[in-house]
Amino acid sequence: MSLAWFLTVTMGAATWPPPLPSRTSAPVTATPSTMTVSIVGTNDLHGYAFPVNGRGGLAVLGGYLNNLRAARAADHGAVILLDAGDTFQGGIESNLSEGALVVDAYNALGYTAAAIGNHEFDFGPVDTASVADLPDPRGALKALAARAQYPVLAANLIDASTGRPVEWTNVSPSTLVTIGPPGSALRVGIIGAMTADALRLTLAVNVEGLRTAPLAGVVGDEAKRLRARGADLVLLTIHAGGRCARFDDANDLSSCEAASEVFRLVHDLPPGTLDGIVAGHTHAGLAHIVDGVPMIESFSGGRAYGRMDLTIDRRSKRVVATHLFPPQDLCAAVTADRSGCADVDATGALPVEYEHRRVVADTRITSAMAPELARVRARQARPLRVTVDSPLRRNPEIGAPLGRLFAEAMRESTPGADLAVNNNGIGGLRADLPRGVLTFGRLYDVFPFDNRVVRLTLSGAELEHVFTEEVGRARPGALAISGIRIDTECGADALQVRLARPGGQTIGPDERLTIVTTDMLASGAVFASVVPPSRLVIPQSAPLVRDIVATWLEHRGGHLSEDQFVDPIARDQPTWRRWDEGLANCRVH
Repeated sequence: MSLAWFLTVTMGAATWPPPLPSRTSAPVTATPSTMTVSIVGTNDLHGYAFPVNGRGGLAVLGGYLNNLRAARAADHGAVILLDAGDTFQGGIESNLSEGALVVDAYNALGYTAAAIGNHEFDFGPVDTASVADLPDPRGALKALAARAQYPVLAANLIDASTGRPVEWTNVSPSTLVTIGPPGSALRVGIIGAMTADALRLTLAVNVEGLRTAPLAGVVGDEAKRLRARGADLVLLTIHAGGRCARFDDANDLSSCEAASEVFRLVHDLPPGTLDGIVAGHTHAGLAHIVDGVPMIESFSGGRAYGRMDLTIDRRSKRVVATHLFPPQDLCAAVTADRSGCADVDATGALPVEYEHRRVVADTRITSAMAPELARVRARQARPLRVTVDSPLRRNPEIGAPLGRLFAEAMRESTPGADLAVNNNGIGGLRADLPRGVLTFGRLYDVFPFDNRVVRLTLSGAELEHVFTEEVGRARPGALAISGIRIDTECGADALQVRLARPGGQTIGPDERLTIVTTDMLASGAVFASVVPPSRLVIPQSAPLVRDIVATWLEHRGGHLSEDQFVDPIARDQPTWRRWDEGLANCRVH
């Protein structure tokens, strides 16, 4: 898991933007001299292959696409389906299949091409959920690309050893496809690219030896090559995006963030370089024309898709008109007042029409996902020989017992470790652990990320500095700590942090301690000030946090209760409260 995921994604329907009204698209008028090309774009699916609260789901997307393809077949047009990356990591079913379930669905949906996003690197080697020491840190991504029946594109992803775009099976900078009926077929070039920050927004160990090239130069050069090969249109699907609040006028950019990366890219390209862009990464919406280039982006989590219609003169093969649609919510049914999506079988639910036909979820997509889904369900059901007698919560007011369980498992599983630090916040533990028989699936729900365990050796003074910085960030309960006591007090009008072992012995500034933490915290905001990321070495064989905890729990066996993991000191005066009081009364160094 990367810091970007922690900051930008919270799972579940509650974090999505309010639902957009259900719509039927405006009719397309076909003439003998023109054809309509409908470009459909998805982005930032993050593995959400199934509906959530009546919204989303790849089978429902298939229903919309079926209606649109039927409309284009009737007027002798064409449909292009593109994805802008961050496709796999997030949804539990996709995570446990390492994205294979989504690739199988995308194959059945008939994607034309897809871009690589930063979270495509998160899975690391093949099957890292059970094997932690396979050699290729991009093994899972390469396996997904090889499984895809559509080209996977990454023009600015460079192999540092060759200085050239990566050369992996079914991964290339661009592709050239032919669409439309015989006699008026179009050749369409499609470029794929990713944000300049992509490799800093994933697990560092998985992207060693890679770099990103500047976008404008790469996209401009690739577009020239495609035009020279006969491309009539050139499209870009890119894991970089923008953000606009209104969609009523495609030419009105007043509600948009002018400094958006995809806007800057268009400004830097010569006019006529691109005919359309499918964007992503920002989890926002776009349906706008910037410097003459139409672009679409449709939020995240599979809640919607984007669409632009290009009217093409059949003789000159030039774009003569453009129609952009606001992001289209994926609803198989709507509420009685048509204010939002509803489950199909909900009381009062109304059917949805799109392109003058009722939307019906495509069962072929469900069938395509079924084999991987069956394997996922079997894996989720595997018991861990532990019964949870009372729910374990992340609640910092009682000492973050679930976070402390993870920290204790990490410390006790690492020989010589003095303390462990784990992320107890939403970027680390994603759910409380419910009462009942503990299964691998329930543990995975708590921690669905492929973070690795990292050992650091620091002095007492360096640790004091780290925790003083953490107090200053004012995010109580974000960390779970095992093996050390942290106290704060005012000294000379400044906040002082004091460290002690559980028995009360003070930790001196020159003492050397072994810390166990996650690769995210080691390379991110917690330890970066004392261990610069450029000096951090994370071996590919480092075990996964989830594997460490699962093995520890299986060996421990028996019963778990929340009381077993509530720090008695924190019970009376929680660390978060002491830190808050210290911050309120003192000046942080």
